[in-house]
Amino acid sequence: MQVPPNSSAGANEVDALYADALAAWQAGRFEAALRLARAAIALEPRLPALHYLAASALLELDKADAAAGAYEAAVSLDPPYPLALHCAAGAALARARGDIKNGAAPLLEVPQSRSAGKVSVIVCSIDANKFARVSAAYARLLEAIDHEIIAIHDARSLAEGYNRGIRRSRGEILIFSHDDVDIVSPDFGARLLHRVATQDLIGVAGTSRATHVAWPGAGWPHLHGQIGMPASADGFIVTLYDARGPTIPGAQALDGAFLACRREVAEEIGFDQTTFDGWHGYDFDFSFRAHLSGYRCAICADLLVVHGSRGNYDSPEWVRCAERAGAKFRDRLPEWNSAPAQPELCSVEVRSGLEWQLFNARLYGTPRIETEQAR
Repeated sequence: MQVPPNSSAGANEVDALYADALAAWQAGRFEAALRLARAAIALEPRLPALHYLAASALLELDKADAAAGAYEAAVSLDPPYPLALHCAAGAALARARGDIKNGAAPLLEVPQSRSAGKVSVIVCSIDANKFARVSAAYARLLEAIDHEIIAIHDARSLAEGYNRGIRRSRGEILIFSHDDVDIVSPDFGARLLHRVATQDLIGVAGTSRATHVAWPGAGWPHLHGQIGMPASADGFIVTLYDARGPTIPGAQALDGAFLACRREVAEEIGFDQTTFDGWHGYDFDFSFRAHLSGYRCAICADLLVVHGSRGNYDSPEWVRCAERAGAKFRDRLPEWNSAPAQPELCSVEVRSGLEWQLFNARLYGTPRIETEQAR
């Protein structure tokens, strides 16, 4: 937690209490952190960072309802970014934990009444175990939908492998997926069909203002979506890029861990396997050219995709691909920066797939229902 109180008055006593509360929180002394934060709030109730610190201590003490109220008090004080996103995420997580205690379950989407056609899942993988896991996951999630899973086990690059997969595929909807992806949404198939009914190309994270092949360099408020990473046997670390809605249209660049599009997008845009002859840059190139061609591109945060690896923007291979993207698009990206800033991001740890689903329901204001099974 690195959120200063940002006190315009600079009151010494408030600042000292905040520093002590933060030190207590970082040391895992949450009762002390709560007591000190509340003492500071009594002196200066208008500082959102104080409410945020108290809320975070309450959440660690498993007092979900009180934590949610404290986070929402911080939100009501109109904090700046990134504190605003931290507060919204904390409130949603606290409410989700309360929902679980009350036996709540998310309202699942149902498939469209008419078929949207075959779905082709294209995966490049040289790891038999990873491919077995990801293909089993897609087979389970798409069980009620006509689909095929296309394996490319000898791709010379992701762009080359995906192009080969496009030629082999027969689906009207194409998914391009890394082999270390998993999906938490149990109604993924219905959500996928609903999203591509109104969009041409979707991803789970990206930017509405492309400035660099490292799309997070665009910074807030141009980052959208969320993506998870494994954290424990059942939990996930969710990196949250914004809290403005489950679907954000007008995307200019998308993360390549998961992409889905209509067939005509894939056939017209294709992947540039000449320029991007390695394992990076292909996703920025594909999604940005789709945007430039006038296709409807969107970031859909509620598919709940887990990616098993983290990107490395410092590797020589990645830098080489970034330089090629810069040379290709510099005239279309006047804000291109060879060393983009790394914005502070917001992450939350969810304890289970159910908690992640309810977290999203709270974050985006989507309905929840009570079920006997959840009780």
